[in-house]
Amino acid sequence: MSVGWLLPLLLLAVVAVASVVVVRVSRRRNLLLRRLETVIPAATVPGTEAEPLRSIRLQRPQGTQLDRAAMLLRMPQNLPLANVVSPAVIFILATGGGLGAIWIVHYLASWSLSMLGGVVVWIMLARGMFGWELARYRAKLLGQLPDTVQLVVSAIRAGLPVFEAFRAIADEMPSPTRDEFVRVNNEMALGVAAEDALLSMHQRTGVTEYAIFAVTIGVQARSGGRLAETIQNLAETVRERLAIAARARALAGEAKISAYIMGALPVISAGLMSLVQPAELAPLFNDPRGVRMFMIGLITLFLGVVTMRQMIRGATRD
Repeated sequence: MSVGWLLPLLLLAVVAVASVVVVRVSRRRNLLLRRLETVIPAATVPGTEAEPLRSIRLQRPQGTQLDRAAMLLRMPQNLPLANVVSPAVIFILATGGGLGAIWIVHYLASWSLSMLGGVVVWIMLARGMFGWELARYRAKLLGQLPDTVQLVVSAIRAGLPVFEAFRAIADEMPSPTRDEFVRVNNEMALGVAAEDALLSMHQRTGVTEYAIFAVTIGVQARSGGRLAETIQNLAETVRERLAIAARARALAGEAKISAYIMGALPVISAGLMSLVQPAELAPLFNDPRGVRMFMIGLITLFLGVVTMRQMIRGATRD
C-alpha cells in the first residue's frame, strides 16, 4: 500500500472507531437515564411536598455531544428492534464506500479534498442506512397505530382504565407495537403517568401521533371529557393520513421507475458498448484524461440519483 493511501485509511478508521464508541456510550447513557426516570417517580412519597403541575407541551430533548453525533447519523437510539443490520456492519460498509470515494476523487483533486470527500460519503452512507432502518421501524408503528387506538377505544367504552387498555395492546398487538407498549406498561407500573410514558415512546420512535395521543390523555386527565370519542377521532385521522400517503406513493411510482431507468441507462449502455466495440471505451481506463472523465461521470450520476431520490421522497412525505 502506498504512503498516499495510508493517511485516508487511518482517518476513516479513526472515524469508524469513534462512531462505535458513540454508539456504546450513548446506549449505556440512555439506559441509565431511562432507569432513573422510571425509578425516581416511584420513590416519591405523595403528600410530602406540593407537586408542580406537569406541562403536556412537547419539548425538544436535550442531549450531549454524543447524542448529537448519533442524531447526525440518524442512529436508532434505545430501539434494539429497529436494527435490521448490525451497526458494526453498517460502519464497515460505510468505511468501504468512503475508501471508494477517496479512490475516485483523488483522480480529480488533491488528497486533502479526496479525504474530505471520503468522510462526507462515509457520513452519507451511514446516515442513509441508519435512516432506512429508523424509517422502516416508524412505518411499522404508524401502520399499526389505527388498530392500536381502536383497541384503546374499545377498552375504554367497555369501562376499563387506560392501564388495562395498554396491557391489552401489549398482549394482542403484533411487534413492534407490542414491545413498545410493554415498555410503556413497565414505566406506568413504576409510577409514571400514562401521558409521560407515551411522550417517552414518542421521543424514542419519533412517531408524532403518539405525542398527540399523549397530549389527548393528559388533557382528559386534567379537565375531563369524553376520552373514547377523542381517541376515535385520532384513529380516523391516522387512517386518512395513511390512505393519502399510500395514494401519493402510488402516484409517484412512475417517477420512481423513470429514476431507476435513468440511473441504470448509462451503466447498461456502457456494458453493451463494451461487448460490441471494446476499443471504444479503452481511453476511459487507459488515458488519464479519460479516467478523469469517467470519474466525473460517476460522481454526477451519483449526485443525480441522490437528487431524484430526495425529490421523490419530498413529494411523497406524509
